Amino acid sequence: MRKYGILQLGTITNKEITLPAKTRYSKQREIIYHNLLNRHDHPTAEQIYQDLKQDYPHLSMGTVYRNLGYLVDHHMIRKLDFGEQVVHYDGNTNDHYHFICKKCHHIYDIHHDHHDALSSSLQSMVEHHIDFIDLAMLGTCKNCMEKEKEIS
Repeated sequence: MRKYGILQLGTITNKEITLPAKTRYSKQREIIYHNLLNRHDHPTAEQIYQDLKQDYPHLSMGTVYRNLGYLVDHHMIRKLDFGEQVVHYDGNTNDHYHFICKKCHHIYDIHHDHHDALSSSLQSMVEHHIDFIDLAMLGTCKNCMEKEKEIS
């Protein structure tokens, strides 16, 4: 494995990308990865492309998709496919869940201290070995509920 130090971009500093030994370094992969690490809005590939194209005019959508696929395959980011027509990406690979607002479609990270207890409980319910739990909750977010109160 080779490690590449990353330049300080935004709020992420001293983050290293660990790549398989035969993988070539890619500046485009680095900027896509850092773009995703520095945001918390669970963007689509199109949103990442739009965010980067002004500073990197030679960047193509195909390059964004290819590099996002690479980063997902190497467990550096998460692909969020909730059955919608569009896929979102998450730079946070730590244990957490997601809440999706059915009205505004915003995706929220849900962090809690009971992840291990929930994992153990679910593991005891099945005869299979659980490697990863991807829990998504669907409902109405606080902001949308407040807007509905204001209207009524």
